[in-house]
Amino acid sequence: MAANMKEMDSELVRHMGIDHEEQRSRMAFIDFGAEDVQLLRELKSLVKENADYIVDGFYNNIERYNELISIIRDAGSSIDRLKAAQKQYLLELFDGDYGDSYVERRLKIGVVHNKIGLTPRWYLGSYSVYSQLIFPLIHRKYRFNTGKAMKAVMAVNKILTFDAQLAIETYINAVMMDLKSVSLSKGDIEGTVVDYRHFIEKVATGDLSSAMEVSGDDDLAQLGVQLNSMTQSLAAMARQTLEASDSMSITLNEMLGAVSTQSAGASQQAAAVNEATTTLEEIRAISMQTREKAEALGSMAERTRTEGEKGMQDVERTISGMKSIREKVEGIAENILALSEQTQQIGEITGTVSNLAHQLKMLALNASIEAAKAGDAGKGFAVVAAEVKNLAEQSQQATEQVGAILQEIRHATDKAVMVTEEGSKGVDEGMGLVEKAGTTMHQLTGVIRESALASQQIAASVRQEATGIDQITTAMGDINGATSQFVETSAKTKSAAEQLDTLAEKMRQSVSQYRI
Repeated sequence: MAANMKEMDSELVRHMGIDHEEQRSRMAFIDFGAEDVQLLRELKSLVKENADYIVDGFYNNIERYNELISIIRDAGSSIDRLKAAQKQYLLELFDGDYGDSYVERRLKIGVVHNKIGLTPRWYLGSYSVYSQLIFPLIHRKYRFNTGKAMKAVMAVNKILTFDAQLAIETYINAVMMDLKSVSLSKGDIEGTVVDYRHFIEKVATGDLSSAMEVSGDDDLAQLGVQLNSMTQSLAAMARQTLEASDSMSITLNEMLGAVSTQSAGASQQAAAVNEATTTLEEIRAISMQTREKAEALGSMAERTRTEGEKGMQDVERTISGMKSIREKVEGIAENILALSEQTQQIGEITGTVSNLAHQLKMLALNASIEAAKAGDAGKGFAVVAAEVKNLAEQSQQATEQVGAILQEIRHATDKAVMVTEEGSKGVDEGMGLVEKAGTTMHQLTGVIRESALASQQIAASVRQEATGIDQITTAMGDINGATSQFVETSAKTKSAAEQLDTLAEKMRQSVSQYRI
């Protein structure tokens, strides 16, 4: 049976005269080429993923019309059964193989439509439904490549047009074959067919502005009605295509203006980025010098801090030594005072001894007088008295010498006491000065320590600044690269837009051949 169906399809192809040469001619007429085939193949995965969505949308539209539901029901089918066949038809649009087998299957569709009474009014409109469902998917897929999106849309439009041509011609051929069985006179049939042929020839040359006068309700009349409906549908499609091409030209011109403006702005931005990069390099060099100086300052501050701490230690040792000297001076002063008191006591003793010697001398003198009065009996006593007198005189002289010496010692101790007091005062003053110096050194050490810490922080900040500048420089380099790519992309976009504008003009000129 399959062989018989294939033979029937081949017979239909031969009968309608659509051989390889005719197929190429028809595809050339609609400007369907290898690029369109490749674009349709690339879209197959997208259509396959969304096939259920497209087929469901297609039949949702059909279910709105009771007349179509009745045709499907009268043909002994259902929408669920038709969806599988419709899905296969949809995927074949994007197979990329548009040879004899493809043409035969499309011709058969026209035959089936004629048998079930589905007129061109309905299935020509169905091609528009397909477009409305598929085109948004294409635009979403190529949203970042407008040029390719437009070419893909045009490729789909071309293959749908090719299918429509085949289906319509098959339908007309089937109707013409059915006319052989009607009960009209040969002359009426031939006259009507001639009128139909002239009308079809006008449509083929692009005249879509006229319509046939149809009378009666036989099959020929119905064919005339369908031819008028087909012409109106073709005129509507041509009008929509013309409007779309004009709209596309306007949009492309606006896009060209925007791209030119963006390209100019991007070029200015690239120049500004280059200038900013140069400035950042200069800032980076200055930052490097600042970092080196900050690090040197930090080293000097660290050495100063170390020396300051050593000086503080020396001051503390000096203060400790001064305290020790003060203690020793105070001890000497106490000893001298004790010595002064002892010399005072010795002076008092020597005064007592001197008084005793003076009294003894007086006693010796009295004894000598008494011995002289005694005569010879008192000579021995006189000698003793003389000796006592000499001893008294010697004791008195000795006490006077001791008193003189003590006086000198007293003067010396007084001077020593004064000197020790002055030394103690000097030590106190020195202690005060050294303590002040210590306080100053301590404060200075704190300042030096803070300066060293600040220098280290400055060095760290400068290093961070240098790192940040390096990062900014790298980022500016990336921005520069991105800007250059944007300028290049803008140029390519402008070129693509110009090509699309040319394609839109060609499409407009092609559609303008039709008289609507």
